[in-house]
Amino acid sequence: MVMAVAAEEGDAVGERGPGAVYHMFVMMEDLLEKLKLLNYEEESVLRSHNMRQPSRHYFALPTNPGEQFYMFCTLAAWLINKAGHPFEQPQEYDDPNATISNILSELRSFGRSVDFPPSKLKAGYGEQACYVLDCLAEEALKHTSYNWKRPIYPTEELDEEAITEDDAELTLNKVEEEIAVGMPYLLVLRLLLNNLREISIKQGGGNKIKE
Repeated sequence: MVMAVAAEEGDAVGERGPGAVYHMFVMMEDLLEKLKLLNYEEESVLRSHNMRQPSRHYFALPTNPGEQFYMFCTLAAWLINKAGHPFEQPQEYDDPNATISNILSELRSFGRSVDFPPSKLKAGYGEQACYVLDCLAEEALKHTSYNWKRPIYPTEELDEEAITEDDAELTLNKVEEEIAVGMPYLLVLRLLLNNLREISIKQGGGNKIKE
């Protein structure tokens, strides 16, 4: 079974590029986030069937196909009901082909495309299973009028050291400007003192003028 999955993944790589192998893992993680927003953990959808909560990659990798298919059908039916369409909860011994056909019919009724054979869902895992559940979860969120809010990013605080350096640079510039403004007055004062000294020396008397 693992070899078959690897072969399918190899085909996906050849047809859609190397990122196709990981696409279902991304969808599975998105699905879990949407299920949490729908409060599936608090509802009895899994507890009433004695089922544990799915892991991050539960529907992406094969673990127990029988259990996975039953959980797939259980979650799909719950999501269809959450999306506003009445849907009978499938039983463990129901015809799997009929159950899959009913789920895909509901998916199409939401305007979603189905471009794969129904047999892809019989294993209960894989990209198609993730796709169906993810689409149904989106429809359930729409029906419950859940609004996605824009993320609020925290404002970046300036580094204290950078602020100190900027302040020091501003202070130095201010001092230089003040010196440049006061320099002509100092030159004039020095010239006056020199002239007075020369006059005093020529007259030969009096005390010398000190700067």
